[in-house]
Amino acid sequence: MLKRIILISLAAAALLIIAGGYYYLRRTLVTGTDPVNAVAVDAVAVIRTENLEGLISGIKSDSLFWSEIGTVLNSPEPLRGLNFLDSLLSARQSVAGLLANRTLWFSLHPTGRDSYGTVFYSSLSSVREIKLYNELMREMLAGHAMISERVYERVKVHDAVFHRGGDISNLSWTISDGVFILSFSPFLIENAVRQLDDPDNLLADESFRRLYATRGSNVDANISVNLGKLPGYISSFLRDEPKRFMDEFTDLSEWAEMDLHLRENAFLVNGFSFSGGEGNNYLDLFAGQSPIRLEAESVIPSGSSAFLGIGLSDVTAFLAGYHNWLDNTGRRAAHMEMTEEFRRLTGADPAEAFPAFMAGEVALILSGREEPGKKGGSFLLVKTVSRSVASGILNDMLSHHSRLTGRNINSYRQVYRIDRETTREIHTFPYGRTGEILFGKVFGAAETAYYTFVGNYLVFGNSFDGLSEFVHANILNQTLSNDLRFREFSEFLASGNNLWLYSNVARSAGLFHEVLNEELGANLSVNLESFRKFQALSLQFSSAGDMIYNNLFLKYSPQIVEEPHTEWQTLLDTIIDFKPLLLLNHNTGENEIFVQDLKNNIYLINRAGRILWKKPLPGRIMGTVYQIDYFSNNRLQMLFNTRDQIFLLDRNGNDVGRYPIRLPSPATNGISVFDYENNKDYRIFVACEDKSVVVRSGDGNIISGWNFRGTEHPVTREIKYFRVDGRDYIVFADLHRVYILDRRGNTRVSPQQLFPVSPRNNIVMEARSPGSGARLVITDVQGNVWYIGFDGRTETRKLGDYTEDHFFDLQDVNADGYNDHIFLDNDRLDVYRRDGTLMFSRQFPLRITHAPAYYYFSRHDRKLGVVSRDAGRIFLINSNGEMYEGFPLAGKSYFTIGFLQSGYGNFHLIVGSDHNLLYNYIVY
Repeated sequence: MLKRIILISLAAAALLIIAGGYYYLRRTLVTGTDPVNAVAVDAVAVIRTENLEGLISGIKSDSLFWSEIGTVLNSPEPLRGLNFLDSLLSARQSVAGLLANRTLWFSLHPTGRDSYGTVFYSSLSSVREIKLYNELMREMLAGHAMISERVYERVKVHDAVFHRGGDISNLSWTISDGVFILSFSPFLIENAVRQLDDPDNLLADESFRRLYATRGSNVDANISVNLGKLPGYISSFLRDEPKRFMDEFTDLSEWAEMDLHLRENAFLVNGFSFSGGEGNNYLDLFAGQSPIRLEAESVIPSGSSAFLGIGLSDVTAFLAGYHNWLDNTGRRAAHMEMTEEFRRLTGADPAEAFPAFMAGEVALILSGREEPGKKGGSFLLVKTVSRSVASGILNDMLSHHSRLTGRNINSYRQVYRIDRETTREIHTFPYGRTGEILFGKVFGAAETAYYTFVGNYLVFGNSFDGLSEFVHANILNQTLSNDLRFREFSEFLASGNNLWLYSNVARSAGLFHEVLNEELGANLSVNLESFRKFQALSLQFSSAGDMIYNNLFLKYSPQIVEEPHTEWQTLLDTIIDFKPLLLLNHNTGENEIFVQDLKNNIYLINRAGRILWKKPLPGRIMGTVYQIDYFSNNRLQMLFNTRDQIFLLDRNGNDVGRYPIRLPSPATNGISVFDYENNKDYRIFVACEDKSVVVRSGDGNIISGWNFRGTEHPVTREIKYFRVDGRDYIVFADLHRVYILDRRGNTRVSPQQLFPVSPRNNIVMEARSPGSGARLVITDVQGNVWYIGFDGRTETRKLGDYTEDHFFDLQDVNADGYNDHIFLDNDRLDVYRRDGTLMFSRQFPLRITHAPAYYYFSRHDRKLGVVSRDAGRIFLINSNGEMYEGFPLAGKSYFTIGFLQSGYGNFHLIVGSDHNLLYNYIVY
């Protein structure tokens, strides 16, 4: 009996505990709805994050990136809500605990004409949390705002009003159905409260629901964007005319679901949008199209501001879909009017004529928009299956227009001459809105007033000059596919796409100023430096079955890279560490540019920057390149050596005679070429590893009677020839000895004293002057200057303290008729007068890597050039030690200054630089 009573008592106690627990849980637990049900259906974007602290931390670690966005947009709105949440996290440790491992939501909504606001959401799980959230909000706002309460739709709403100066701002929050809702707009709070009771919510939208299921995990945030409403939001930042272009994209698609990946100085957003396939949305036109890689990158100039490209695997299907889209969206009537005008002017139906030659690429390109207020060129690029077929169809159109107007058919053709050998035909075209007829209103931004061909691409432009520049960029290989920064940026992009918007932001200040509303345009002009820190922006859409893959990438660069203001830039295979040479074209009398890159390719480039030819060599050129008249017929050839061979090339890059000639031992210096009697009987000198000095004739034969037996150490510097008082001197040096020989290699002068010769400098000759006869000048490893007379006597003087790696030269820097002593050591340039006093000293910010160069501009204008490869800068120094105006310039190699047109016109400075480019600057 007792046992039974105990069992009954225990059961009763258990029931009481369960009942009490159930009652307690009913009072403390809250069964909250999914916060997405509170998001009003007019949302432009919805953001979801499972790691608020990580998201805020990622943004704070790139604070410059985000603050610059706020500066450019003239608004802190992008960070306003997150900053508030961050302040909540920082206020009390309990807040961080509440928000940890909790999914938070943000949504963007219209609040009026061209104005938008944000709402923040979080689900709550207990009465305790509800109470704590309200207490925390009041504690945060205490002393900063007036807080009031009101009831809306049976829900308590808390309103806070801030007074700052003459400005009033609001913050409201509420908790309904277990969802904490916060916004800076009381109006949006009310919308959210109403939405919770409305079954017609976002999850009832099939497009949203289906895409919501594709969201990624382990990302910084998930972003849902209403592509139909996004153009309206973007339009709030635009002027009236660009707003009309955005109308084209209100039918872009429905929802897109994308994942946010924060990167250092960048963010990447990618995911999917839904294509209904009914032809009502612009992206429906790409249903069934395979994404393709736009080869137009190889044609679009690298200096372009922006482009919008279309990639198609089936042109016919796209155009059929486009006409269906026109019908479905009420655009057919306007399109028919344009088509009839096109037929009248050209005699052709655009829907039939262009598909006959179109391949799968189209692009709208905008250029020349680097500065606010600057209007550049616009181009329509169409890839053709056959350039000849396209040309024939377009010629028929011009013939029709010529009959219609009575205009001579030849007047439609103009010739753009790049140089003497290269021309391109550019034709006028009778209809200016061809892009809009074929692909939509946005493509009408490129006026089709002129056209030409670049490879298999048909290029329309708004001016003859604009198309000429487009062609010239291609001649110089200055295209996106060859641009190193674009290639680096492209690593984050989808390899294939169907619709691609790209902007070189740093080159697009004029474009953005042109499209942004007046307030933002004025703000951009004031904050150009911030704007230009954004390197590039890309938005791609790629078909993926009945879905569209979207990829958005924005890259920020804290250091602004100034574009060099060159006359032209020519792309080589790689960079150069070679002094560009100006070689005479014996046919035209003009100078051409000879360089070698680090892959050992040599190039001959004309004054327009066009590569005439490129030739690979088996090694690096040692020393300089000489021009000789090998056939004595006033036609010049190029003579030079690598480590193992001597080459002689004609001006077309072909080998001449028996050249190349293999050396008996590898060379240790570059060849020297002398014409003793000025009768084209050349002598070629080169030092070799076996310590011999080889002498050959111009045709490559070994000269008999050369008696020199060899040096003590390798000769690495140039062999020199001087004539003094009717006597010839062949002069060179190894590590410890200076050799002064006659033409047959016999010792003509023996210096009185030996010294360790500086390893980086050539022997120079100082002509006879008051107080001294003609003499040779060189420095030793300690920077002491040695003078060697042609009678063998030596003198030395110390002008300063220099390392073994110093550079030395002797030139008349200040044009007073006397040579000056030039020292360059590490980062310091010193120039001493003949009497040993310091003319000037100049310090550079980084180490100078190349020997100083001397430039003779005129009788009274001499300058020194120095190169810092580490800094990527070249310097031109006046005779008083001051920097020449406009310098330093971008450059990383030795540079040459001279005329390109037969000794007249402007001086041109030719230098190698980053990104495999050869720069041509004009020096005034």
